[in-house]
Amino acid sequence: MLKLLDLYLLKRFTLRILFLIVALSAVILITNLVEMIDNFVDANMSSNEIFNYYILTLPMIISYAIPMSITLSTVLSLVAYIKNNELLALRALGINYFRLSSSIIITSIFISFFHFYFENSIVSNSTRLKNKIVRTYNLDKKNHKKTKTNFIEDLEKNKSIYILNYNNKNKTANKIVIKEINDDNKVIRRLDSDLMKWNGEKWTFGELLIREWLDNNETFRISKDTSIFLGDINPIYLTSEFIEPEEMNYFELDKFIEIKEKNAGNTTKWKVGLYHKIAYSFSSLFLCITAITFTLLIKNSNVSYGIGLSLLIITLYYVLLIIGKNFGIEGIISPWISAWLPNLSMMIISIFSFKKFIF
Repeated sequence: MLKLLDLYLLKRFTLRILFLIVALSAVILITNLVEMIDNFVDANMSSNEIFNYYILTLPMIISYAIPMSITLSTVLSLVAYIKNNELLALRALGINYFRLSSSIIITSIFISFFHFYFENSIVSNSTRLKNKIVRTYNLDKKNHKKTKTNFIEDLEKNKSIYILNYNNKNKTANKIVIKEINDDNKVIRRLDSDLMKWNGEKWTFGELLIREWLDNNETFRISKDTSIFLGDINPIYLTSEFIEPEEMNYFELDKFIEIKEKNAGNTTKWKVGLYHKIAYSFSSLFLCITAITFTLLIKNSNVSYGIGLSLLIITLYYVLLIIGKNFGIEGIISPWISAWLPNLSMMIISIFSFKKFIF
């Protein structure tokens, strides 16, 4: 009987999830289209280009929709059981709340693992490609001034490199300047090149213009010795510098943080993004547990009430998510806590409510 019951609950739960993912994704996509239509017109984008933009945007929209769908599906499933007196019948058979919700929780765990895979294999790459379209057509007019167009990094104590832009597809960088200074902060050597390219092991440069300042005398020469060691600065490093954490998968971001820490760089922002990738992927599980707890606590069979409760839980989660991220980036709390703050908060609230009012 219990196996049949699990299959019955699982079927209704998963069908609701699939329907809600499609419905919520459609709503988010249409809302985004309404907001962006003026930008598309101003950029003179063709219908094919707009279609490509939304094909690349869709994985991110689905990623947003998954936790919301889990929450709504959990609440609506339990509300249906209450409305049809199924919950009462199951309790009369001696089936406790934990056993009743176990199939829903296990499904949420599997979905969380899938969400992590989906984020790292599809969403990060599609977001990277979508943002290239955004930069090409200047679609994000509110934040276009904040877009990073250059890279500056210390190679050694008195040596730094400046790169205007980087193309990850061709693994080429443009407008490179390497400067060396003395202890008085005066430039003693400068190397300029229009191009450097990754050959699989190291960077090779186009012709280098080398200028040196010694004893108040300036000398310059053009060098064809274009192989220069740049430490840990590799294509992954540059790709990471020119894109945001959400445009990288977990493993790329982890590798980048390791390299940046070797150069004594500030990695707080990147660590927040790294831990967030795991924490957000498992948000479905914590939202599911919270939804189960509050639905069983109130035991209201009204569907509109269930939708309202779901929206309240989702809103609370995203408020905590924003607070945690901002506090983490500002260094007020550790990156790990900032990423897991919404999940842990929802779990604590659920455990307290269950022990206090249900158990």
